[in-house]
Amino acid sequence: MQRFTALRKLLLLLTLLTLIGLLTHAFWMKRVVRIDGFGPGQQLLAVDDREGGGRSEAQLIRNKEGALLRCRLSTQYAWPYCDLQVQFGPDGLDMGRFDTLKLWLRARGPDTSLRIFLRNSDAAHAASGRPSDLKPHELVLNPTREPMPVELPLNRFAVSSWWLQEHKLALHDVGPQLDRVIFMSITTGGGAPAGEYEIELLRAELHGQWVSAASFRLGLILLWMGSLLAYLVWEWQLTKLQLQHSQQHKLKLQQAHAALQIQSRDLAQRAMHDPLTGVLNRAGLEQQVEALQTLPADAVYPLALVFVDIDHFKAINDGHGHTTGDAVLRQFAELLRGNLQRVDHVTRWGGEEFLLLLPQTAMPEAKAVAERLRNCLHVARWPEGLEVRASFGVAACPSADDLSDALRAADRAMYRAKMMGRDRVEMAGG
Repeated sequence: MQRFTALRKLLLLLTLLTLIGLLTHAFWMKRVVRIDGFGPGQQLLAVDDREGGGRSEAQLIRNKEGALLRCRLSTQYAWPYCDLQVQFGPDGLDMGRFDTLKLWLRARGPDTSLRIFLRNSDAAHAASGRPSDLKPHELVLNPTREPMPVELPLNRFAVSSWWLQEHKLALHDVGPQLDRVIFMSITTGGGAPAGEYEIELLRAELHGQWVSAASFRLGLILLWMGSLLAYLVWEWQLTKLQLQHSQQHKLKLQQAHAALQIQSRDLAQRAMHDPLTGVLNRAGLEQQVEALQTLPADAVYPLALVFVDIDHFKAINDGHGHTTGDAVLRQFAELLRGNLQRVDHVTRWGGEEFLLLLPQTAMPEAKAVAERLRNCLHVARWPEGLEVRASFGVAACPSADDLSDALRAADRAMYRAKMMGRDRVEMAGG
């Protein structure tokens, strides 16, 4: 009775603390920072392609409502653009503690699509101080098709592939990084026709929590686990004094301990897999690579890498909704996994991009595997009658020291497959 009363009080206290914490986190721990050029240490600039030899002209006009960029876009330059830029100073702005970027934005012109860039500085790749070395995180939107304000989840920003092609980074440096954003750019759309454009930024805000959701959840878990562990220790001490009456209770403790171990293993397993598709995530990939490196070389090499990217996936999301897009991703991952050998590994690299690791597979065999997978996509039945296609890039990894180079080679081959019309397989060095 004493133990039951103590446990009930502990659970009641933990439940009350959890509810109070959840309410506090949801309603009173919100953090909002204005980043539209009018905040302290911020500066608005108009940038165009003339510094690169183009003839586009951008003009910045400040008014009571915000900032207006007028642009006369000239297509005489290979990559014409006009850019409304908000600079945050040499120390940058840590956006990693936020989850959403809200933009009160208007666009007028022949093409109203815009590109939003967040340029981050890191000593690993931006020591030169050149703006071109700042890692660009890109998201494309059309403000005329979105309600105002446009809400952009920061986890939707992806590092621009063209920048990764120019900067040879280690595997752990290629992912998104928003801890020191030097400036935000609102840029005319890629491939926009010549003409008169206006981009009007009324307001821009970062929204997040003072304590991230992941850290807060971890804190709650630690609170519960620590409290329960303290309770178990206290109960164990009490059990020692009442050993003659505690055999049944001791069995329950052992069962609870076993359940906790199973839960811990299950959580560890989940941490290595993508929750949507069930295939490996990048953490799981690193674990598998480490496991492969412990095997004899002739059991792993030749190792083939295949990058796979779903063609026109954004059109699927835009045209059929994210529910259909998620269903396509799940079926796509299952198709890859179901048509490979058990020793092969499928990883969701990010978004609609997947990476295949094929041990003991030479380049000709890897190409044949990729072609077979591509043909499987053609005959598969997809949600809502969609036709789902993909581009494949194949590269060889002769040894563990060549893994980073092989990843970049496979990525370039996949990008070349995109440029050559999609729905095809390209070999690295081809």
